[in-house]
Amino acid sequence: MEYTEQDEITPSNEYVKAFNDGYVMAKYNPSFSNDSVSNMPLSDQNKGFSKGMMQFEVEKKLDKTLARMTVDKLMKNKDRVKDKDKDKDRDKDR
Repeated sequence: MEYTEQDEITPSNEYVKAFNDGYVMAKYNPSFSNDSVSNMPLSDQNKGFSKGMMQFEVEKKLDKTLARMTVDKLMKNKDRVKDKDKDKDRDKDR
């Protein structure tokens, strides 16, 4: 299937503004419930606000996952260095 310019969807200005508002709301007021927005009638603004809140949550989870992966990788590298040092000590004893 070939990609065409018609496949691109440009969101409305209302959607973009509401998306940004939702993102900021989720960031600075995490107690605000996305459920209250989902009960409102469907409109570009409501959809954008809801998607902005969801985007923040996705990024927050991704940040935590990447941080955990980085710590795990650093710990593995630290263990490798310890193992190399032990091998060097063994070689010296021989």
